[in-house]
Amino acid sequence: MIKRVWPLAAFLAIGACSGPAIVSDNSTDTPTSGGICNGTTIVCADDANSFTYDAEKDEIHVNNLPFDLDGTYAKIDGLTIGGQQVYKNVKGARNYYALYVQGANTETAASVVATDDYINYGPSGTMFRGTGKVDLPTDAEATYSGSYQGIRIYEAGGQHGFSTGDIEMVVDFEDMDDVGAISTTISNRVAYDENGVAIGNLPGLVTTDTHHENGIIQETAIQEGYGSSATGATGTLSGIFSNGGDQIAGVLVLEGKDALSSANVRETGAFVIDQVSLIRP
Repeated sequence: MIKRVWPLAAFLAIGACSGPAIVSDNSTDTPTSGGICNGTTIVCADDANSFTYDAEKDEIHVNNLPFDLDGTYAKIDGLTIGGQQVYKNVKGARNYYALYVQGANTETAASVVATDDYINYGPSGTMFRGTGKVDLPTDAEATYSGSYQGIRIYEAGGQHGFSTGDIEMVVDFEDMDDVGAISTTISNRVAYDENGVAIGNLPGLVTTDTHHENGIIQETAIQEGYGSSATGATGTLSGIFSNGGDQIAGVLVLEGKDALSSANVRETGAFVIDQVSLIRP
């Protein structure tokens, strides 16, 4: 069955919300990052099919989302989440919020975009970009750590917020043969309202182990950590190696009952995490 999404204006009249979205601190040494999604070095899901960040203009450009006009997103002065600048589409009939997290170079980035102007979440998109190359010893284990920043959209429409959390990935490049094994933990999650004010702690996320194929980390299941009788949000996490294996860029998307209210929420997060250790037998 196709899940239909409806413009919120079709159900109730709401004003044009001056809400945020999100992007990373970027140096003008990297003028443009991102590009058209190709499924190999730039991987996208959902509706948007191109993400770029222009550091000289301090703008994000997103393609293929309805009612964001030309897809230009500008920062909201004074609004950051977890050190990331918050952005919003400049024009258009709907309010979209976008996060662009830049890595150490233009080859590495992750981005998400979402809107609160629809019932049932509305159009959205995710992107992660890397080289896909993993030039590391095959007899080693590597640990990567960093944080993610996310957008929280409420199913009933007309309300959004943000989130942060810490990610750690441990990668065994020796076993399983050729593809390795990847274990992920996500902790210290915090929810924020649309003004960037913390509203409460969220449960940590538990993931199943996964592996990579040609440097792309295959999608793995995640759920809020309520133990064997988990009733919280569930979703997926995926990503890509970059810089020969020095960084991982990725996204997570989960949906379900909000741990802080009775509402249903979709959370979409982007991350670029760094290799912090490499251990050989």
